[in-house]
Amino acid sequence: MKNIEDFKEKLLLLAAGVAMFAVFMNAKVVFTSVMSVLGLFSSLFVGGVIAFVLNVPMKGIEKRFIKLREKHPSKILKPVRVYSLVLTYLALFAVIYFIGSVVIPNTAESVKSIVEVVRDNYPVWLEWFKSRGIDVNHLEKYLGEIDFAQIAQKIAENRNEMFALVSGSLGALVGTVGTTAIGFIFSIYILLAKERLGRQAKMLTYAYLKKDWADKCCEVAKLSHRVFSKFISGQCLEAVIIGVLFFVALTIGRLPYASTIAIVIGATSLVPIIGAFIGCVFGLVLIVTVSTKQAIIFLIVFFVIQQFEGHVIYPNVVGGQVGLPAIWTMLAVVVGGAVGGIGGIMLFIPLFSVIYMLIRKDVYARLKEEI
Repeated sequence: MKNIEDFKEKLLLLAAGVAMFAVFMNAKVVFTSVMSVLGLFSSLFVGGVIAFVLNVPMKGIEKRFIKLREKHPSKILKPVRVYSLVLTYLALFAVIYFIGSVVIPNTAESVKSIVEVVRDNYPVWLEWFKSRGIDVNHLEKYLGEIDFAQIAQKIAENRNEMFALVSGSLGALVGTVGTTAIGFIFSIYILLAKERLGRQAKMLTYAYLKKDWADKCCEVAKLSHRVFSKFISGQCLEAVIIGVLFFVALTIGRLPYASTIAIVIGATSLVPIIGAFIGCVFGLVLIVTVSTKQAIIFLIVFFVIQQFEGHVIYPNVVGGQVGLPAIWTMLAVVVGGAVGGIGGIMLFIPLFSVIYMLIRKDVYARLKEEI
């Protein structure tokens, strides 16, 4: 009996080796085939991503409806899930509208102002460099060939095109317009039946895997869900708080472009570590075109709020569920940025956190066994 089992094991290993060799020799064909098959499910994948992200605010809304229904029992409040879903999608569309009607136009006006300031002041800047013996002939020739007036005019006239460009870039991340639209429909079905789908996935796991493996898969899935949800909700809430703090501080300090800078810093704060500093550079460029003194005040305000954010807001809002040592967070930012840009950074930080927690737990368990 033992010989038969050994023979089966060796036969399986041989078959696996032959299969891997065949895949390696026909890698291009296999990759094309796999991508074609995955393409058939792209709408479902997009819907799953949308549902996962929207499930975070939807759960918060749903909890409040449940509490309201417990205090005031009524048939009107019975379909809690439907109300929560509708409010979540209304909030999503409101954010999209806000980006299109406020953020994009304000950013366009800001860029236009920067272009006009550069046009009016670059000769003075070049003279300053020349007075210190710095060769700027090539830069002078290049700037002299730029039609700043035409650039400013195009920026002012093409706000809608800028929004279309941004929308197109976002659309490229998730596929065509049709795929995204169908993905939204899938996300509605997923959110309405998320508990049933979760039970079905768990049943399939235990049906086709050994109990130890199934337990491990469920444990990893639960940890991943908790970490990713905490990361999404924490980063969004933190971005709102940071944006409001900057708006209040800049308004009190009577600094220019308060609303635009607050919106940009809040939005870029969604990207950990580097996001807020990108917003800082944006705000600094805007303010320095008006007053150098106000630009220095802005830098002081920025670093004060950043210290408050780092020591008070982030630990309490995001918490330890996504906590990574600084070196691993930086590695996640670098690797994620190289793989998928901003989207990669947003994905790899919680992903690294899950991997870090799993490895840490396994290391402690192994060391405990050896003691």
